[in-house]
Amino acid sequence: MKARLLAAAMGAATVLGGGNAFAADLGGNCCADLEERIAELEATTARKGNRKVSLTITGWVSSQLYWFDDGVENNVYVVDNNNDLSSNVKFTGSAQISPGWKAGYSLWIYTNGPSSLVANENWDATRGNWGLQVENSYWFIQSDTLGKLSVGKQSLAADNAALGTDFSGTLFPANGVTFDGGNLGVAIDGVRTDARWFNVAFWCEHADVGIANDCAGLRLNGVRYDTPTFAGFTLGASWGEDDYWDIALRYSGEHSGFKLAFATAYSESTDASIGGGVTGATNDNQYFQVGGMIKHLASGLWIHGTYGKNFIDDVPNHAGQPDITGWYLKAGWTSKFHSLGNTHFYGEYGRNEDAFVVGAAGQLDATDAGTQVVGSTADRFGVGVVQEIDAAAMSLWAKWRHHELDGVLANGAAFDADDVDMFLAGAVIFY
Repeated sequence: MKARLLAAAMGAATVLGGGNAFAADLGGNCCADLEERIAELEATTARKGNRKVSLTITGWVSSQLYWFDDGVENNVYVVDNNNDLSSNVKFTGSAQISPGWKAGYSLWIYTNGPSSLVANENWDATRGNWGLQVENSYWFIQSDTLGKLSVGKQSLAADNAALGTDFSGTLFPANGVTFDGGNLGVAIDGVRTDARWFNVAFWCEHADVGIANDCAGLRLNGVRYDTPTFAGFTLGASWGEDDYWDIALRYSGEHSGFKLAFATAYSESTDASIGGGVTGATNDNQYFQVGGMIKHLASGLWIHGTYGKNFIDDVPNHAGQPDITGWYLKAGWTSKFHSLGNTHFYGEYGRNEDAFVVGAAGQLDATDAGTQVVGSTADRFGVGVVQEIDAAAMSLWAKWRHHELDGVLANGAAFDADDVDMFLAGAVIFY
């Protein structure tokens, strides 16, 4: 860089000064002064990596208004989005090793603060807990013909497999993972119990992840391999410490005026030290998931769906824990009414069965084992609209969600929880 700038400066001086006579008049300190100024400029300029490895900074900032009525009280908060969708910054880059081969890295840091998942009726308990957390930190080597090998803390092959088939433009406000209202207290006939919706309605037991419909969503220290794309298909497999493994198949393409996406994955956790959840992980459990979406490009009509089942095999700390199932459907219409960008309308419905944790956290009365939930069915409904603003790389949304829960307790009694209604309006802007 210095040589090019120096050559350009000398060339310009020669032309403007009439050739060698001007060059001879520059004096002995000219070049040293020029190099000093170049060094100062370089020292104060943000670099995009070094001469060999690139650096790209991307991410998004998202926040939303969150109103809820849980059967006892209602409140309005301002919250970040949830987990993978929360505000973040990503540092990524790569370097060309040889034709068809490259190496690179990813470092993803996200905000870990109040969200519609963790916020509850006692706002003082959650509003100050802002922090940063490392989501991904790994390196990779990739070949155009042999695929990609990644090592480090990362999203493993099964993570977001079914969820990732959603290309509707409504993923931020509406997806199969039950984020909204998870930490609200379960109320019955206007009286709040000791239990939280998260623990009796939207739980799963797999690799330390307890969010229904995304049981394989944890970032683990692991090794992942992904094949190149063949006819729209990509196969991935990974291992994470200690001991977790998975395999996932993904597809995307267009046929006869329709855009399609499909994915399925299977994962297994065989060591209690991986999990933890509320009361300790199961020693052996598996998770199967499948999801897909189809969109008619001419009309803008689309439908997306996911299904997942968490198989519980060995339950030394979870006697009575049944297999956990969950499914989710979302349908909508996308159109462009004006120059701002696409507008997406959608409706959604989801159900989770037996998605409760065994232990005090899964009891309506934490001191009475007879109130342990031993069977539950949770339904959720919602509608919403998303408006894209292309010029600002931004999306705005407004949505309503309604949650219902009923089940059976260890003492044989049935229960019917008070319904929860939520309204959320927010935005995300990408950079």
